[in-house]
Amino acid sequence: MLTLFNAAPDTGNQGVSALCHSAVAGLARRGAANIAVADHGRGQRRARWEHANVDLVGLTNTRRFWRSDSLKRAYLCARIGAGGSAAARAVARSQAVLDISGGDSFTDLYGYQRFQTMVLTKRLALDSGVPLILLPQKLGPFQNSENFETAKEILRRASAVWVRDFDSFRLLQTALAENFDPDRHRLGVDIAIALPERRPDELPRLLMRMLSEPRAYPLVGLNVSGLLCNQADMARRNFSLADAHPAQAQAVAEALLKTDASLRLVLIPHVHRPLGDPESDLAAANGLVARLGPLAEDRVHVLSDSLSAMELKWVLARLDWFAGARMHATIGAFSSGVATLGLGYSDKVRGVFQECGFGTEVADLRLLNARQLAERTVVSFLNRTLMRANLARRVEGLQARASREMDQIARQVGV
Repeated sequence: MLTLFNAAPDTGNQGVSALCHSAVAGLARRGAANIAVADHGRGQRRARWEHANVDLVGLTNTRRFWRSDSLKRAYLCARIGAGGSAAARAVARSQAVLDISGGDSFTDLYGYQRFQTMVLTKRLALDSGVPLILLPQKLGPFQNSENFETAKEILRRASAVWVRDFDSFRLLQTALAENFDPDRHRLGVDIAIALPERRPDELPRLLMRMLSEPRAYPLVGLNVSGLLCNQADMARRNFSLADAHPAQAQAVAEALLKTDASLRLVLIPHVHRPLGDPESDLAAANGLVARLGPLAEDRVHVLSDSLSAMELKWVLARLDWFAGARMHATIGAFSSGVATLGLGYSDKVRGVFQECGFGTEVADLRLLNARQLAERTVVSFLNRTLMRANLARRVEGLQARASREMDQIARQVGV
């Protein structure tokens, strides 16, 4: 049995869901028959997924220690051999635990609480004597030296560590020093590159026709991040953006719509949260439509926030061009051969794009104001045919690399 941590499929963040389903599908194809996935539910539940049947086990960093999904309770149960936690029981039965840290959360940048969650889930495996494999993820940075020492201790004890960008790889080499082992400590690509796609069961008829039938106009996509838009002043300060992101997103959309009068634009939420939630991409998309006014009429379509990560990839794969601030939305597009512009608000986007060979296709929101971003967008859009041809040559090799790396991970966990 294998257990997967920090890739909960029920957060609403379809990037994290993409990592979860990519890992489960990849391991199942290579013969893993029993996989447990930690989520935010209660107890243990059986789920039938498209690529595998999994056991969902609740695991949440809550102060309510008495709850069956409490992370602290799971850790204590594992240490004393008690059976009061589904997650602890799953770990005890596992030949290995895989942990992906939500892709980019093995850092103290997001606060002490999240860092401690990342640490304790990993110690749940290590202190139970179960091999820990860190799947390809961003590592660091660490602002606090004590937190870095804690991270180094976990990295030394892990059976294997994969990172997904060169900066993380250099940090891994520094952290491990003489303990660095090139056979166990590897630089890989983001596993969401291998995410399967699935045709959505339900889409508005007009949008399904636009995506499925030959068309005489460019159909392009844009992801507008709720993280950057819904509390725009705070986001601009926190991420040192060159302009408030609502202004940047509006400039991008207006530039696209004015560059080609036949163009149709689909706004694609990739983090699904209630409309009042500050991370809701749907709220950000609706806000953009309102600001565009008459320019959006009959030309801008907002995708539902009910689609799964695999269904979103199906949509992304049928666009002529895409830009987005949610990194895994851009991965879903370029891994499908779609010309893509990453809108980066942190170094993680450029790192992943560079490792995949597309480092020039990132527009840094920290450096480009709204006007400059619009100009960069138009250049990318007008070059989409050449970009797609270049992608066609690279994506096959990228998919092959992702497959080889999953083969290696499967061997590391004993599959």
